[in-house]
Amino acid sequence: MVKTLHPSVAELHKQWVKLENEQHQLATAIDSGKVDAFDREAARQRQAKLLLEITSLVAAIRDAPATTIEDFIALLDVVLEHELDLAADIAAYGPSDYPMTARLLRAFAGKVPGFEFNSLRRWLSAPGQFEQLMGNDVLAK
Repeated sequence: MVKTLHPSVAELHKQWVKLENEQHQLATAIDSGKVDAFDREAARQRQAKLLLEITSLVAAIRDAPATTIEDFIALLDVVLEHELDLAADIAAYGPSDYPMTARLLRAFAGKVPGFEFNSLRRWLSAPGQFEQLMGNDVLAK
């Protein structure tokens, strides 16, 4: 695979997913007390570094070329997390309060086989919340 000088949104999105997931895992470990005092400082330093990398990557995503449906769906995933806070709202109020949004998100995700809205998966962590929003066919993926 040849790397382009200007990676697409979809390519950058894959990097963003990894960084966001690691950052959220660290935050959960720190907040739950699963990290002892000595390791907590190292975890916080790593988390701070990840947040800087995420900020830089989001800026790159904002300016990256988007030409495919996968690019635009990946861009929407980043927007849900960094511009709209919609994933947090859906988690707080429940997927049933967002039927039209759920319909759109299911349609978009269905356009790219294997695509998952990472922002929604992380925020909708209560059992069944993500599946309720995205539909039962998500379980078949």
